[in-house]
Amino acid sequence: MNHPLCEQFKEICLELPAHALNNLLTVAQCICLARSTNLAKAKDYVSQVLGYAEDNEVQPRAHYQRLIRFFDQAVTAEQDGGFYYSLQAAIHHVSLGVLGDVTKSRSRKMRVLLLDGTKWAVRGEKVQFLTLAIVHQGVALPLYADDLLKAGHSSQTERIEFLKRAGERFNFRNMLLLGDREYVGIEWFKALHVDFGIQFVIRLKKGIYHQQINGAGGKTWEQMQQKLRRSKKKKLISKLITLGGVAYRYVITRNPKAGNKDEDEFLYLLTTLESAGTAVSQYAIRWQIEVLFRHLKSNGFDLESTRVEGKYKREVMMQILCLVYLLAIREGLRFYQRCPKAKQWKMDYARGVKTLVHSVFRQGLSILMPRIASLDNMIRYLASILASSITPKWGHV
Repeated sequence: MNHPLCEQFKEICLELPAHALNNLLTVAQCICLARSTNLAKAKDYVSQVLGYAEDNEVQPRAHYQRLIRFFDQAVTAEQDGGFYYSLQAAIHHVSLGVLGDVTKSRSRKMRVLLLDGTKWAVRGEKVQFLTLAIVHQGVALPLYADDLLKAGHSSQTERIEFLKRAGERFNFRNMLLLGDREYVGIEWFKALHVDFGIQFVIRLKKGIYHQQINGAGGKTWEQMQQKLRRSKKKKLISKLITLGGVAYRYVITRNPKAGNKDEDEFLYLLTTLESAGTAVSQYAIRWQIEVLFRHLKSNGFDLESTRVEGKYKREVMMQILCLVYLLAIREGLRFYQRCPKAKQWKMDYARGVKTLVHSVFRQGLSILMPRIASLDNMIRYLASILASSITPKWGHV
């Protein structure tokens, strides 16, 4: 018998059996209801999700083993990754349907991508998820994440390969990517702009590319800073420079966080955009990926508490978590669209901006949890979304 979701989205079950899809949804629900990736906590919600009677004699240990077995099936070393890749494909198709539902507005604004990493350790094993997100209505929506299995910064080659893999699922051409200081490198810049067709604004460290900046004619790097210091009105200064045979705009602007730990007097940006002012204003959006990580971790699902070991299992966990996060964002955005007067604002003095007292994510999660309290409810809920969803133009099925 076909799974109800397959009637809406046939690609989901091309390789993934109905019972495996049910297990996937059960895991997602338990993590959401427990608000934790720690399976020892998530197990307490298995009975509720599966609709077991209160006097059911199934032991908590059995529920825990059920969740553990799901991730054990994702082990790929002995199985050539068969089940793992089927799981990934199924989660991608469902997530793409949710993304299509969330982002179906016909905005002509340039799509903004955010790149950053979050790192921690699981029983001594280094974990670092390099993560790519897209911004919609001021919220970062996760698209793709890869565990680099190390604590240090990613290399240019790793990032290029990461974007190639992500590009198999999404079309990023003509989008704008924002990145922090660790995502630099001449070959990386060239690959973004020339090979992938992606515009970018990336923050630079204070002491790099001085030779190219000074050799480009006009004011030197130090003279640019001096002019900005002397001017009370001027907010930024820029010039064209060449790196690896490609022209970019180098921008220096005042740092709103100057004086804080690890913060310089100025922000140094490299961009493919013609307008330095646009580059500065767009870069401010980068903070939203930090908000995303906070919701996945301490403010939401306690990602760092996971005890799932091994790259492949963790990547499945991350995909599931991102799907649940997308569902919460969907509900939060819909709530504030229906009830705009419910928005209450507070001042974030560290960044100099106003933020919602109840974030889109937190508001949406409160609405989502009762809607997916049982497996039957979850199936009907997702089926209703996928029935009316349109795959975004930048998404590949």
